[in-house]
Amino acid sequence: MCGICGYIDYRGSIEGRRSTLQAMNDLLDHRGPDEQGLHLEGGIGLGHRRLSIIDLSSGQQPMGSLDGSQWLVFNGEIYNFRELRNELTAKGFVFRTKSDTEVILQGYAAWGDDVVKRLDGMFVFALWDARRKRMLAARDRLGKKPLYYYAGPDRFLFASELKSILAEKEVPREVDPAAVDRYFTYGYIPAPLTIFKGIAKLRPGHILVWEDGKTDIKPYWDVRYNPRQRDETQAVDELEGLLQDAVRKRLISDVPLGAFLSGGLDSSTVVALMSRISGPGSKTFTIGFEQQEFSEVDDARLISKVCGTEHHEQTVKADALSVLPGLVWHLDEPFSDSSSVPTFYVSQMARRNVTVVLSGDGGDELFAGYNNYAKSMGLGRWQSIPRPIRKHLMGAAGKALPISAPGKFWLLEQSRLEEIGDSSLVEIFPPVKDGLFSRDYRRQLRGVETPEAALAYWEQAASLPKLSRMQYLDTKVYLAEDILMKVDKMSMANSLETRAPLLDTKVVEFAATLTPDLLMRDGKGKYLLRKVAERILPASVLNKKKQGFAIPRSQWFRKELRDFAWETLGSPGFAARGYFHGPTVQTMLIEHDKGKRDYSHWIWALLNFEIWHQTFMDPGTRKV
Repeated sequence: MCGICGYIDYRGSIEGRRSTLQAMNDLLDHRGPDEQGLHLEGGIGLGHRRLSIIDLSSGQQPMGSLDGSQWLVFNGEIYNFRELRNELTAKGFVFRTKSDTEVILQGYAAWGDDVVKRLDGMFVFALWDARRKRMLAARDRLGKKPLYYYAGPDRFLFASELKSILAEKEVPREVDPAAVDRYFTYGYIPAPLTIFKGIAKLRPGHILVWEDGKTDIKPYWDVRYNPRQRDETQAVDELEGLLQDAVRKRLISDVPLGAFLSGGLDSSTVVALMSRISGPGSKTFTIGFEQQEFSEVDDARLISKVCGTEHHEQTVKADALSVLPGLVWHLDEPFSDSSSVPTFYVSQMARRNVTVVLSGDGGDELFAGYNNYAKSMGLGRWQSIPRPIRKHLMGAAGKALPISAPGKFWLLEQSRLEEIGDSSLVEIFPPVKDGLFSRDYRRQLRGVETPEAALAYWEQAASLPKLSRMQYLDTKVYLAEDILMKVDKMSMANSLETRAPLLDTKVVEFAATLTPDLLMRDGKGKYLLRKVAERILPASVLNKKKQGFAIPRSQWFRKELRDFAWETLGSPGFAARGYFHGPTVQTMLIEHDKGKRDYSHWIWALLNFEIWHQTFMDPGTRKV
């Protein structure tokens, strides 16, 4: 796992460009503390920070072809690199290293841009072809690794993290109102937007080509949902085999390896399969809380005992939020998923013992595990209400009610069922945005074209069954831009590589063929995954209630973190930014404090937004 950066810029002196590239690379040191490398050639610069995982003695980057006509920087792991290497060797290609990096480089010489379609793994890379004066960049199929870029009038820059691009002082630092609107819709900013105008994220499953001063972006892969009937026993056997293969190839490493273990079905299944392959003694890592309703420590201990792992655990308390400014720095953009906090701490604990961990990410999206799926599939009784009544009358009533009125958000959800199914699946803030933003900022947003990521994917999947449609939506938006972005940023903040076996391409494509009856039974999701788990896990794990990986925000904002929230969101600096309607924010704080309503998610999102501003925008507080 590594960090990459680079530019195309023919202006200025070579030394000026070198200092810019070095500054960009230095800001990625946490992603690759083992080595760094730079390559400058005319107006092209490539930078790399390396976390050594495979082929520790070679594989340094940027890596050049034998004739020096192509140069590559790459972040990630290619799990089928040995098979590709053998295929290329049979074609006459000669390899100097045993690294997966060189397989991409030689693969480009053999297959051109189609090399990306042959890669099985998690990755972003940028490859400069000097003969064609052309750069090819790509992001993996599901978005496990991020790539930011700036395509200006006279230069092109890219990096694994947004802050690295900001090292180029001439890049404008202007907050994009469309991104602010999306943040207060989803709690994160979906690709291709970023918080800054002019800086974008490459979408998962896409390639970017820079040539003659222009960028061309196009998809190379998409998950295709095609549910078909199959024998249940055969389906269980097939899924078990695919999962075992996915775990096995992610155990390839020349450095110590372990696994995150929450005690839930997904991570427990991964750990059980890992132990089946590697035997007892694997290291596992769990985060807990003093508030028992948020802690899965006991469940994780049971799985550890059953699987024979060397188990490590840590309790997160409210004072752990002293790291929040640092987390905001690593996240690059406003981000309101509070599970970033335990993810950071479990990564920190794991890094003291290993360099690579396996995770259970992806199980909910692939196998319909979210509670909202079951909820949405049972909404027929409300859909029987004539659409004009729901859309117009119920919607108007919801908008007219004050923010704290019981039923306000339910009415608004019912009015939008046809748009994105159950709107609570992906959207958090729409019911309160009109009241949350100040009058001036609402006026500013009216003139802004705001891309609707979820609605676009929802419409794109219009021909699919409802459950598949919701899974597609979450895979393209929530999984890529919340879950995987969070895991990448929080693990790499600790120089830790995270691998997700459930998101193996073959597993993903298999899951997309499952019919609703193999995904959901009796109102519970993950039916087929549970059938696999029955073979390797105790019944208590299979029957436990689903539990999210989040902090006890509601309690903390009434007790330990109350003063912090009030002081931050009641400060003159917060008010002076002009985004928000002060009385609405005050109502949230007061009513949450009194226990009248749980506004902890919104308070958390506002706090992260404010701390992001302090970190990246305010004079005297910028780290870059």
